[in-house]
Amino acid sequence: MKTICLTLGLLLLTVLHTYAVPLGLEPSPTSCCFRFSNVKVPSNKIISIKKTHRSCLLPAFVVTTIKQKVICYRPSESWVQKAFLTASNLATVTRSNIIEGSSHT
Repeated sequence: MKTICLTLGLLLLTVLHTYAVPLGLEPSPTSCCFRFSNVKVPSNKIISIKKTHRSCLLPAFVVTTIKQKVICYRPSESWVQKAFLTASNLATVTRSNIIEGSSHT
């Protein structure tokens, strides 16, 4: 009887482990937002702006300021949407310039 219980226990652990490994390999969110600010940050004080991971319960923008403050904003804030688009466009232009610059060697 002990052998059967031990065998079933090991089998159960093996099955659980095989389902847990693929989930563990999935990238996890680095930060999710649960509280939001209403205070607008001037664009010259923003060093980065990112969308939260899709697995977060609440969608948001995460703004990092030059003083290393991390602030969450609702995606409905129009100024945050504009700042995100500006940052995305700037990143695209910068990547484009780097690629073009490296091809002139």
